[in-house]
Amino acid sequence: MKIFFNFLFLFLYIFAIGEIGLRTISYFINISDIEKHKYAKKLIKNSNNPKLSIEHIPNSQFKLMGVNIVLNSLGHRNKELAIQKPKNEYRIYIVGSSLIMGWGVGQEDLFSSIMEKKLNLDENIKKNNKTVTVINSGIMNTNTENHFQLTKEQFNLTKPDTIILGYFINDAEIIRKKKDNLILKHSYFVSFAYQKIKSYFLGDTLENYYIELHNESNLGWLSVNKSIEYFRDFSKKNNVDFAILFLPSFHDFSENNKLNNLYSKITNRFSEMNIPVINTYDSLSKEFKSNPRKSWISRNDSHPNIKAHEIIANDLYMFFKYNIEY
Repeated sequence: MKIFFNFLFLFLYIFAIGEIGLRTISYFINISDIEKHKYAKKLIKNSNNPKLSIEHIPNSQFKLMGVNIVLNSLGHRNKELAIQKPKNEYRIYIVGSSLIMGWGVGQEDLFSSIMEKKLNLDENIKKNNKTVTVINSGIMNTNTENHFQLTKEQFNLTKPDTIILGYFINDAEIIRKKKDNLILKHSYFVSFAYQKIKSYFLGDTLENYYIELHNESNLGWLSVNKSIEYFRDFSKKNNVDFAILFLPSFHDFSENNKLNNLYSKITNRFSEMNIPVINTYDSLSKEFKSNPRKSWISRNDSHPNIKAHEIIANDLYMFFKYNIEY
């Protein structure tokens, strides 16, 4: 019994030191895993739609990774939409996960915000007396099935003219709806330790994990294919343009990148479905080939930074400039 209490005391001591230490450090320094924990606690709620898993909390805001994330009444990172869509307004609805949401980047520096400004300054759009509104509905820790369900659920509320699906190579992961775990939800230390242990037991290199994720028999990749067919058919039925924005891993942009064949496989599959693909790899590689870390928001977080968002915005702008009629 004495040994048991000794172990219990040691456990509680380590827990207390870890919890106090992480909370103190994270007050002064942005720790990516802790910031993501705060995001899940402050800006996320479980969805009533079983196929959505999670949603943003409408009209919420919180400072994360040094930037203020402000969400409108639909949970989007953009201005409030007019309920009655103006006749001269062209709406672009962009859906995806954390790279689309713009983790670690201020709202004015988001690719979607930059793209909106560029399009509204375009002479051809001005000639047609059009204004462009870009809707950023990205939510962290979601997959392609979730993205279709969110688009379908919000379609009549947003009334888009074009739908853009952001596809990152972990969007083929299966995400199951989880019940709230009070310890994980409220403890920085337990959440941080859980993420580190989870990463450790991934069991293989990140590149091999992504390749296996897109194996033809993988349930997640099969779900992606089915969801994108739903996207395509839903858009056609509603007379809306649809395209895919392909986003690569930001760890390697070299010619010897182990994922180059995977990128070709994915983008070719989408093209075979007769879906336009905006592939950002070449533009990002041109800028960051020699040092991919220059595209990261921080030393330990590979989400794209402001410069990378500018490049993504320009690729999208060029697509809309030459491929879409307003």
